[in-house]
Amino acid sequence: MGTGYLSAFPSEFFDWVEAIKPVWAPYYTIHKIMQGLLDQYTVAGNSKALDMVVKMANYFSDRVKNVIQKYSIERHWESLNEETGGMNDVLYQLYTITNDMKHLTLAHLFDKPCFLGLLAVQADSISGFHSNTHIPVVIGAQMRYEVTGDPLYKQIATFFMDTINSSHSYATGGTSAGEFWTYPKHLAETLSTENEESCTTYNMLKISRNLFRWTKEIAYADYYERALINGVLSIQRGADPGVMIYMLPQAPGHSKAVSYHGWGTKDDSFWCCYGTGIESFSKLGDSIYFEEKGDTPALNIIQYIPSTFNWKAAGITVTQQIKTLSSSDLYLQISLSISAKSTNQSAKLNVRIPSWTFADGAGATLNDKDLGSLSPGSFLSITKQWNSEDHLSLRFPIRLRTEAIKDDRPEYASLQAVLFGPFVLAGLSTGDWDAKAGDSSTISDWITTVPSVYNSQLGTPSGLNGAARHLQHNHEGSFHADRTI
Repeated sequence: MGTGYLSAFPSEFFDWVEAIKPVWAPYYTIHKIMQGLLDQYTVAGNSKALDMVVKMANYFSDRVKNVIQKYSIERHWESLNEETGGMNDVLYQLYTITNDMKHLTLAHLFDKPCFLGLLAVQADSISGFHSNTHIPVVIGAQMRYEVTGDPLYKQIATFFMDTINSSHSYATGGTSAGEFWTYPKHLAETLSTENEESCTTYNMLKISRNLFRWTKEIAYADYYERALINGVLSIQRGADPGVMIYMLPQAPGHSKAVSYHGWGTKDDSFWCCYGTGIESFSKLGDSIYFEEKGDTPALNIIQYIPSTFNWKAAGITVTQQIKTLSSSDLYLQISLSISAKSTNQSAKLNVRIPSWTFADGAGATLNDKDLGSLSPGSFLSITKQWNSEDHLSLRFPIRLRTEAIKDDRPEYASLQAVLFGPFVLAGLSTGDWDAKAGDSSTISDWITTVPSVYNSQLGTPSGLNGAARHLQHNHEGSFHADRTI
């Protein structure tokens, strides 16, 4: 008592960590506790929580210092060869509050050099690393950049994101096979029941969010959309809220239900992916709107999710509505309504034009006035004094397309995913898993829309006045299929 140690397990677990003896991930749990306490202070102003997290940081500062003095710095680095969560991240955050160099030094000591060093010299040598051990280390590196201003750590995060997207990610935006990264651009043979650990997607979203804040590059917003839709919304069983999965199987002919963990339970599953999963579903709206300060305030709208945002800096409220998407109406249609408290403030709206849409057929109107041609992969920017009569409408063509798996070997060139805008489609079949394209090179010739007359028996996850609900969640399917002639 009174040492500063706080956890549900005894401090002896850290004796084992420091002796390089088997014990699973106590620092992972400590990070969760510290981050929760810090959030209690920063969000709710709970000063007792700050006192507790400071005492925890001081306790672990003494422990790590003792290991280094008694043994060596190498012993400390070796002790980090397990999941340590975001220890560097939370400690950098704490330093911004305490300005205690002890906390900054301890944060540095969780910046794993054997991993960040590879990224610093821009080497795609992450194969064999445990994915969810190291993605949080990159998040911590991003916080180091924000706290210290050292541009190296911005470069590290940028290179890491580029590396994942170019060599180690599936069509869903997810990464990892059996929790590890494999050889770059050799993903075809990794498709299994154990792809895309849910925690990795949760953490990759953090990285892309930070990169977008720094750069305003559309690619990061596009990635966020893809991973959120396909890698977060897909992990909870639609008919059973609170029932989640650990992995997102991607092999042909497999179901979410038959992965190693399968579906969890509402009350008895306490995997790491339940913690991140619950958090993910609590913050579905945290990356829709991004503000920019200045003489003319700006608002970046980068995700299309029904929502309302009270934009205090501009004195207006933005309400976003989405027309229900249908395979018989090949457009994503968004409506943005403005409610203004005053009309004497000029403000700028930057609206994302997704990279997956097409210039031909894309359009935008402001108060029914056409705004001209749109360029996919850019922003539509409008600066004006907004009033409560303003209404912005967006129309983005959404079409079928294929995307090859990230594998540079010619024999796997035909292994492709089918997408509809940002949505990765899963083929349902009890027979052949190869998609037969025949002589056609146009995907719409061999994948056709189900006639709307067949939709009369379909429902949505929400209640429909007592109507039956029909959701696919245990069926065999395929994200990737061989496109054969």
